[in-house]
Amino acid sequence: MKVLLLFPPCWHPIMPHLALPSLTAYLWAKGIQVIQRDLNLEVYDQVLSRHHLTALVRRLQREERRQRSVPIQSSAQRELLSWAVASGNQVAGQMEQAKEIIRSSRFYEAATGLNALLTLTAGLRLASAPYFPSQIHFTGCDSAYPIDASAAILAAVRDRRHNPFHDILSQIALPQIFRERPDVVGISLTSASQIIAAFTLAHLIKEAGSKAHITLGGKMITCWRELFPARPQLFSLFDSAVVYAGEEPLYWLLEALDSGKPLSSVPNLIYRDGDRIRCNEVAVSEPAASLPPPDFHGLPLRRYLAPELVLPISASRGCYWHRCAFCNVGYRESATYEEKQVEKVREEMLTLAQKWGARHFFFSDEAVSPRILKLLSRRLAESDAHIYWTGAARFEPSLDAQTLRLM
Repeated sequence: MKVLLLFPPCWHPIMPHLALPSLTAYLWAKGIQVIQRDLNLEVYDQVLSRHHLTALVRRLQREERRQRSVPIQSSAQRELLSWAVASGNQVAGQMEQAKEIIRSSRFYEAATGLNALLTLTAGLRLASAPYFPSQIHFTGCDSAYPIDASAAILAAVRDRRHNPFHDILSQIALPQIFRERPDVVGISLTSASQIIAAFTLAHLIKEAGSKAHITLGGKMITCWRELFPARPQLFSLFDSAVVYAGEEPLYWLLEALDSGKPLSSVPNLIYRDGDRIRCNEVAVSEPAASLPPPDFHGLPLRRYLAPELVLPISASRGCYWHRCAFCNVGYRESATYEEKQVEKVREEMLTLAQKWGARHFFFSDEAVSPRILKLLSRRLAESDAHIYWTGAARFEPSLDAQTLRLM
C-alpha cells in the first residue's frame, strides 16, 4: 500500500504541523510506504512569489479595465482592486528578498524584519484580491462562504471565482497524485481555517478521476463526528473519516482496504455504506509512550518562513486541566490525558536535533503540565544540549520563581 498524506492550508507557515510527521513515523514503522506533503507551506511559498504575484497583477489590470463599464458594487472591493493595480508590481518585486530576510538572521533586525513581514502581508492581500471577499492571512484565512454549513462547503469547492485554493491546489497537488498513484490519500484537518481548502482538495482529487481512497482526519473531523451522519452529501467529496488519534485507525483502514475486509472492522472510522453513514466504535488509543518520534522526512524544512528551523514535539496527549468552559479542542477529546515519560521526551528532542539540525522546538501540547516543565528543564540543563523551546502552560502556583529560572 502507498499512502500520500497531505496537510492543506491555511495554517501558519513558520514550521511543520505535528500531525503528518507523527502519522508518517507510525506507518513507516509498520512497513507502509508513506509520502507526506505540507501543502500549506507550498501554497504560501507559491502565492508569495514574484512570478505568481506579477501574473496576478496583469490579471487584475484586465479586470479593472472590464469593470470600467460594469462598476463594482462594493467600495471595499473597488479600493482593493485600485490598490492592487497601483502597487502590485512593487509588492511583487520585493517578495523574494522579503522571504529571504524572514528565513535568515536579518529577521532579528527590528526595522528590516518588520518591513519584510509587512511585505509578506501585502503580498497575501494582493494574492487574495482576485477572490474577494476571501482573504488569506499569515495565520489563517477568511472565506467567502460559511465554513459550518455543508451546502456552503459543497458550493465553495466548485467556485473558482471566490475560492483562492481551487486553482493553486490543482497546480501543485494533482500532478504528484497521478504520478505516484497512491492507494490512499489522507488529508489532515486540524483547524477551522483549513476547511475550505481541505474539502476543495478532496473534491479536486475525486473530480480528476483518481481511484485513491480519500480519508479525512484531525481535530476538526473529531469535532464534527456527531454531525456527519446527518450530512451524507459531504461524502461525495471523500470516502471516509477517522476520528480521535489517527495512528492505529489509519493503519487498520489500510489493512482493510488491502485485504478486502469490510470497513465495519475499522475502529474510529466514519464512512458511507449505501445510503447510510456508518460510525464505527471508538477504540482506546495506543499509549503515547509507545509511539515513535515524529518523522519529518520529505518536508522542505528550510523553506518555512522563519529565521530558525523549529520542529513541533509533544510531551502529552489531551489536557491535564480539561476544565476550561470555552475549550472545544477535539470536542471532549482533551478530557483523556496521558503524559510521556520525561526521559523519552528529552531523548526525542536530542534525536530530532541531531537528525534534522534543529535547536528550536515547539510543544504542541494543549498545556504542558508543571511536572513536565520542572523535570524536563532539569534534564535538559543536565545534558547541556543548548536547546530552545516554547509551549503553552497555565499560570499555576507551582510555577514559582525558582522553576521559571530553571526553565
